[in-house]
Amino acid sequence: MVYKRISARLGQTVDLDVAFYHGGVPADPYAIRRVEIYKTQVLPHNLVATIFVADPRDAAYPLPLVQHTVDLPAGQCGTGPQTGSPVPGKYSLMYDIPPELQAPDVYFDVWHFHTVDPCDQGTAPADCDPDSPENAARLTSCCHRFWVYPDQWFCGDGLQTVRFGFEPLDQRFHQPELRPLEVGLMPLPLYDYNYNLVNPLIPFLRATITVETQHSEMLVDAAEMSIGVRQGSYRSNPWVLRYNLDTTKFLKGTYRYRVVLHLPDGTTRASKNFILTVD
Repeated sequence: MVYKRISARLGQTVDLDVAFYHGGVPADPYAIRRVEIYKTQVLPHNLVATIFVADPRDAAYPLPLVQHTVDLPAGQCGTGPQTGSPVPGKYSLMYDIPPELQAPDVYFDVWHFHTVDPCDQGTAPADCDPDSPENAARLTSCCHRFWVYPDQWFCGDGLQTVRFGFEPLDQRFHQPELRPLEVGLMPLPLYDYNYNLVNPLIPFLRATITVETQHSEMLVDAAEMSIGVRQGSYRSNPWVLRYNLDTTKFLKGTYRYRVVLHLPDGTTRASKNFILTVD
């Protein structure tokens, strides 16, 4: 099973996905050279793994990375559908987490890449080595996080009921937006909940969203939501439930939606009806 950044497991595979942008537009860097994994902080003594990427001049590039692909519909002039077309700037590293790493803890994946060919700068010598110390110093880096938990086991004694509150973070959308609708997920009581009981549950939660008109006409029926991290310093309620809302599929107007949270013990928690507006 492949886990997301929010819920990686020792001995399992995590999808470390990254999107590259140049000038605000998705774009492929010239070459991704390596990915470094750090524990807790990005410090030299916390380095736990270095994954090197194939030479960009090699047909195997970008192995061991995977570039995302998409199936394009049939075009004009009789061209058929295009399958597996690369998505610019979107890559994933399927990282197999060693079982001996420490968990639970936060880990950092640092991606090092060349934005342009270091051997095509006009002044480069004929025997230019893209991995020379001089060119290695020209690498650009970006840093991301993922959370690792010990395994898929946790224990509950049934003495305490886990309670959650929901906070709508997005209400107004503007066509033709395609952006996440986020709902804050808050363990209750907010500043006094049982941390050791609730936190191991978070990676196993499954959330769905239902959107309907004011006249109860169903538009989105129990669609899956993802769990993300909230922006800002929210130490007691850092999680959000996220659903990508495509406003082009809605008429302008006001809609209501509800979130249902499915817990591993088979119980559910439902939010009240929230309102969103598309204009």
